Amino acid sequence: MKAIQSFVVILLAVLLLGCEQQNQEIIVGTSADNPPYEFIQNGEIVGMDIDIINAIAAHINKKIIIKNLDFPGLLAALASKNIDIAIAALSVTLERSKVVDFSYTYMVSNVSVLYREVDNFNNYNNLENKTVGVQVGSTWALIAEDLSKELNLKINSLANNLMLVEELKSKVVDAVILEEEQCKKFIKQNPELSDFSMPESFSSKFAIAMQKDSQLKIDIDNAIAYLKKNGALDKIERKWISNVR
Repeated sequence: MKAIQSFVVILLAVLLLGCEQQNQEIIVGTSADNPPYEFIQNGEIVGMDIDIINAIAAHINKKIIIKNLDFPGLLAALASKNIDIAIAALSVTLERSKVVDFSYTYMVSNVSVLYREVDNFNNYNNLENKTVGVQVGSTWALIAEDLSKELNLKINSLANNLMLVEELKSKVVDAVILEEEQCKKFIKQNPELSDFSMPESFSSKFAIAMQKDSQLKIDIDNAIAYLKKNGALDKIERKWISNVR
């Protein structure tokens, strides 16, 4: 009888330890085709967003497990609870806010258009009657849809930014709408490409997405506020942004 009681005590202890360990882990979804924010280097996911979520995790004493997903699947993964949070240069929008909660903004970003340098585009009016590539589910896709009404754009949507850049280089599309720093990174890797900036009215606020009413929101917001105040976020941004300018 004592042996059975001892076994039950040990089993409960193991279960409690497992639950405690699980509560210390955050499953983070990202999409590693967005340099300099998240991309694969030497077989490892790196980038500004990865440094930011690691700094947040350290501040709130959590361990993170990163899952690399296609960008269009991130919000669905949150809804199905396959991940706890998503960080992937996600812009805060009204539509997204209906299905997920967002953290405090950690960066304000500008929109640019990537094109082949020989085409010598200099503003979005040059895109009239052109084929423009955008990532499925991104705010850039919404921008392209709005511009299509004015400029008669043909829109080519793909899930992966790396594939979009390849389509630009092979002349399947005439331009790709991206975030400004993404463009600069791709230009560094492909000197035959260039970009121009969209007006400031197209700028986006980046934040971390999480499930509605997530218990993580307060801790993550407090961590972002702390990292902004002590200069850690600026330091991370300079590390990645200065390398692509």
